[in-house]
Amino acid sequence: MKRLLKLIIVAMVLAYSLTAFAAPQEEISSIDALDKGVADTGETHFTKTDMELTECTLPYTVAVLPYVDTSGLEGRSREMAVGAIKDTLKKKYPAKKTSATKIVSNNVVQRALINHPMENPEVPTLQELVAIGEACGADRVIFVSILPAREKETGFMMVAGTQTFSATVMMKLKCVDVNEEKYLFNQNVEGIGSSTSINFWKIGQPSRAKAVKRGVTDCMNFFLTSFE
Repeated sequence: MKRLLKLIIVAMVLAYSLTAFAAPQEEISSIDALDKGVADTGETHFTKTDMELTECTLPYTVAVLPYVDTSGLEGRSREMAVGAIKDTLKKKYPAKKTSATKIVSNNVVQRALINHPMENPEVPTLQELVAIGEACGADRVIFVSILPAREKETGFMMVAGTQTFSATVMMKLKCVDVNEEKYLFNQNVEGIGSSTSINFWKIGQPSRAKAVKRGVTDCMNFFLTSFE
């Protein structure tokens, strides 16, 4: 089964890459292409802080792998989850002309994934991520996976009242130092987001998508402030 999944993923990546090479097109970064495909030991243990996420000022090159989604989220919730991942990554790595940190292009990442396929794309090993980083010419590799989310509604619906929708998001997040061949971050992170609305009769409902987005943002902020 794993071999079949591996072959399917390689075929999908190859088909995407052939399409990309068929006609000249503008290079996009690996952050912008985060949702274009499917991308051990050494777990780290960081404690959440109130550190603000700011632009990285260190001169290194980072490759962001296509994210893996096993969350079961659909529609708007899934779109906003991906948007939250991209927004936080771009806050740390804005890829401006003056930025010290450079982002590897999506085409380079896709070629590296084809040449160095992972045994299990949902749980890449340190050695696999290092090999992909070396093939990309990157100093660091970032891997993002959304695990199944837990969702819950609370509140009451009488003549008037409030209703809250909460989402507990779990993400598997990894950052590898390619040159040192070690993890800078390797941890499952939990984030909680909520959305509240004031209801009059049956008018007004909390937003599931906003709750999920806030939970994902919470996870990503913790991840990206845990290393320089």
